[in-house]
Amino acid sequence: MANNPVNMLKSGFQAISHAVERRRHPLRFILNDKTPWVEIWRDGIMAVRHYSLPPMDSINIDGHPLPVSREKKPVPILLVPALGIQAWTFDIMPSRSMVRYLMARGYDVYLLDWGRPSHSNRELTLNTYVNQWLPQAVTAVREHASSEQVSLVGYCMGGLLCLMYLGGHPQAPVRNLATIASPVNFHKSGPYGKLLGLLSLPALKAHDWFSLRLAPLDTRMFHIPGSLLSLGFKMTNPPGVVSAYLDLVKNINDREYVTEYMTMGQWFNDMVDYPGATVREVIEKMLIANSMAGGKIEIGERTVQLDNVRCDLLALAGATDRIVTINAARDVLRVTGSRDKRFEVVPGGHAGVFAGSKAPDHSWRIIADWLAERSA
Repeated sequence: MANNPVNMLKSGFQAISHAVERRRHPLRFILNDKTPWVEIWRDGIMAVRHYSLPPMDSINIDGHPLPVSREKKPVPILLVPALGIQAWTFDIMPSRSMVRYLMARGYDVYLLDWGRPSHSNRELTLNTYVNQWLPQAVTAVREHASSEQVSLVGYCMGGLLCLMYLGGHPQAPVRNLATIASPVNFHKSGPYGKLLGLLSLPALKAHDWFSLRLAPLDTRMFHIPGSLLSLGFKMTNPPGVVSAYLDLVKNINDREYVTEYMTMGQWFNDMVDYPGATVREVIEKMLIANSMAGGKIEIGERTVQLDNVRCDLLALAGATDRIVTINAARDVLRVTGSRDKRFEVVPGGHAGVFAGSKAPDHSWRIIADWLAERSA
């Protein structure tokens, strides 16, 4: 019986053993970035990866087998992560890997790794991401895959960077774009969005009247260390953080549970710096001016017109996302020029919509199905 003394003693021993091991050897429980890949391009800290699956008939997605397709789609996918997080969030663990899921569905999968900016990279601007690195990555994928076009899948800020790239490069060889939790209208993102909307009017008036700008301010004032980003994300849902830890304590004897907790936790425990110059631009152009909601934003020497985005477009938003609300993401339909565009609300918060337990049956499946019709 489950509650007999022998089983209780064994369970107690496992609990103590796991608790000690978790503190002394945490890497034994962390399974991030396990899918094989090779680097096909690099420029500074930025790199492009190409993934491959070992020969197998099926993969495991949250305990359910998914057959591996023998037919390959001709249009490759380039995954574009948000800034501030590790690129391996697309391959966060073998049983919760969007990379593996898409490959099993028959796609050739590439990933744009923005790298780990440090304080020495604080002068990185949106111009580098949008007008230098994204075009390079798309070219690298096309050449490596011998394909005329690519599909882009961007998460959060990654989706916004893709929109800026397409809006500023109308002839870009991109056939499809899928965005996940990308806030085109920052002033509609929950309570803080409404506050930004209220503050933006006097801020813009001050800009017009007194030529007040953030650009002359030192980038060191805006550079955000990864540790501070981690704290900020956790503070968006303190009860959830406490609840998850209490669940860990209750299940500490279950090694599989501890492994999943530790692996998923790396998302927020191992965030990377947000370059100061980019943060300064985001504050001025997106948070205050809300330029993307107006359909136009200046990136470097290019004027990005979002109505130049004419590829097929799919946008997803999380039903319980407190960071990027449904209304903040939905405005992408209004500002882009695509004829074929679709908006879906899927289960999950800001992280769950992308890599939560319900993501494979919702976000991932919707994206894979949608691309299948547009990747022939």
